[in-house]
Amino acid sequence: MLYKDSGVNISEAEKLVEFIKKINKRAERNIGPFAAEVEILGIVKNYKNPVLLMSTDGIGTKIDLALEWNYLDFLGYDLVGMCVNDIATAGARPLFFLDYYATSKLQLDIAQKVLKSIVNACEEAGCVLVGGETAELPGLLLNGRFDVAGFVVGIQEKGKIPSPEKVKIGNILVGFPSTGLHSNGYSLVRKIVHELNLPPEIKIDNRTLKEILLAPTKLYSNLMSDIFQNFEIHGAAHITGGGIPGNLRRALNPEVNAVLNRKNWEISPIFNMIAEWGEIPEEEMYNVFNMGIGFIIIIDKNAFRDMETFLRERGEKFFVIGEVIKGKGEVILI
Repeated sequence: MLYKDSGVNISEAEKLVEFIKKINKRAERNIGPFAAEVEILGIVKNYKNPVLLMSTDGIGTKIDLALEWNYLDFLGYDLVGMCVNDIATAGARPLFFLDYYATSKLQLDIAQKVLKSIVNACEEAGCVLVGGETAELPGLLLNGRFDVAGFVVGIQEKGKIPSPEKVKIGNILVGFPSTGLHSNGYSLVRKIVHELNLPPEIKIDNRTLKEILLAPTKLYSNLMSDIFQNFEIHGAAHITGGGIPGNLRRALNPEVNAVLNRKNWEISPIFNMIAEWGEIPEEEMYNVFNMGIGFIIIIDKNAFRDMETFLRERGEKFFVIGEVIKGKGEVILI
């Protein structure tokens, strides 16, 4: 009996490794036989007190919908986005990325699409894919399914990292739009899609449902790195599972509340459709989905005037969505 008889094909995995090396030229000198190698002296020399920021995350059940609808080309943006956007809450510049790809049976065409999108997303985010692991797990994962996880390391000046203690009464909240659902709420979305038998090719505002529901996660890392470099940011939140209330609450101290006016930003029609299709209460929608806001920063009102000019000159879309008042560390939606 051979190893491949158990469901593990080493030669296919080796082909995938060669494919990654071919498309990932930026990391060619970093990848060693067993570990990635990075020289850090040139990186840290521009920092007075550099701090490394790290995060790990995955995509979740969005993968299942992408597999079902054969729309895998942007999953790498979801994986990279979930990680680099987390460290962007500290204004960190992402440096290195690693991935873990686990599957029931390695199918090169699928794996290559996913890995290529990871490499592309890393380039867009300003970091490098320096290594990873591919695992065939027959019996643990079934029917061609796969899962991915990502790991990112970034850098920031310690004095520029926000903390809940810095958030003060009178600060304002600035929201940055999402591209859609990003990577959260898909167990609920899939249940709705299956129960209503929604076809992936139906058109909504000249886009297919497949394109809308599987739109890639927006990468905020470059923008936030520039913002933190130029302005003092008191707090930040990456809006993922738990929605705006669950994530923004982490940026607050026990003596303040964040009050957000839902009329102050554009909510994509897909969120209203999901609510209608699934008969989901409004409060539940805000506790599950990002509702059109993927990232929030908290800044002094006077400092915002300069930042507003900075953002408009860059052509960035943003919304003033609320303010900080005296309270008990709560998020209030009005």
